Amino acid sequence: MSHDQDNSVDQQPESFDISGLVVRTQPEKAHQVAEQLELLKGVEVHAIGEEGNLVVTIEELDGEKMAVDTITKITNVPGVISTSLIYHHSEDEEQSQETQEKLQ
Repeated sequence: MSHDQDNSVDQQPESFDISGLVVRTQPEKAHQVAEQLELLKGVEVHAIGEEGNLVVTIEELDGEKMAVDTITKITNVPGVISTSLIYHHSEDEEQSQETQEKLQ
């Protein structure tokens, strides 16, 4: 097989998913929980409220499909009371480029 044939293979556009969560914790353990969550792949803690609520995102790259497992891991962290999925967005590279073009 020649290199030209290798390059002619159609590739699926890369995609990404973002899930937004509110994680309710025991207030005295909020910072410890946030540190544990930051160790999970694709997880970022954006805010820690005084009452123990954390604003968290999970970012997945093409084909990872780990959000449900990650939410389960978050729920099982000591000090977590509940986890609520607030937002989910999925987009492939082609859609992302179209969105950027419309914004310009």
